[in-house]
Amino acid sequence: MRGLPLTATLRFILTAGMLGSLLPASSCVPVQYPVKETYYETTLVTENRTETYDETVPVVKTTSGEEALIPYVVWSNPSLKFKGNRFIWYYGYRLPDTGAHTGEKIRIDLYKQDYYEYAMISLFDMAPRGQVLQPPVIAASDPLQPPNVDWTWITKEGDTTTISDWLNTANIKFNFARFLGGQSDLWLNRDSAYSIEFDTRGARDIAVVIAAPTTPQNARYSASFVWTDNVTENVTRTMERQVPYLVERKVAKQRTVYETRQVPFWETLFNK
Repeated sequence: MRGLPLTATLRFILTAGMLGSLLPASSCVPVQYPVKETYYETTLVTENRTETYDETVPVVKTTSGEEALIPYVVWSNPSLKFKGNRFIWYYGYRLPDTGAHTGEKIRIDLYKQDYYEYAMISLFDMAPRGQVLQPPVIAASDPLQPPNVDWTWITKEGDTTTISDWLNTANIKFNFARFLGGQSDLWLNRDSAYSIEFDTRGARDIAVVIAAPTTPQNARYSASFVWTDNVTENVTRTMERQVPYLVERKVAKQRTVYETRQVPFWETLFNK
């Protein structure tokens, strides 16, 4: 302090003392620091949900029925031939008149046969001229002989003078009858019963002709009328579908904010 006047020396000491007394109080200063902050934002999101609804749709259902048939015309003759096969078994059926069906068939259930025989079965719609009656019976309503008749349906070996009129009438009826189907080689010493079906196509007066079995036990069968109908019904069903819809969802996000802290002033000096 040499050379300083006394008053200047005192002023320096007082100023230094005041600064020293203020230094602890003013050693921290405010500083802003960036920090990450989480916040939530509401947004609309599309999602799917399952809902039920009723729908009426047409559905086709098949109904069926069956009725056993009993012949009202039955006869046989071992000396006659049918399409070249001897021994004729004739069964006439009247089908039930139940109205038009989607499908109509005759099912023939053939029973177990004990012996081998080459046999055939034929079905006819006899509506045009009627059933063939037992020989030599002739119905009063049977028509007279028309021209151009196929005479090969039924034939007889030897003398035919006693039933010639019957043969003429029988062949006329088969000539006009509608053939519905047939099958040959039926009885082959089968181990069990089996069935065959023929489409009747709306026929109502049916003849089943079996040719070749020499004994009744080899011509055993039963017949049934089988029908089916396709019926359309409106059916209401409960269905499911996916429907989009909007919902509010809170989504977490982050942003930068500044936080103020009190730090010693020398930190600010060193951090710069």
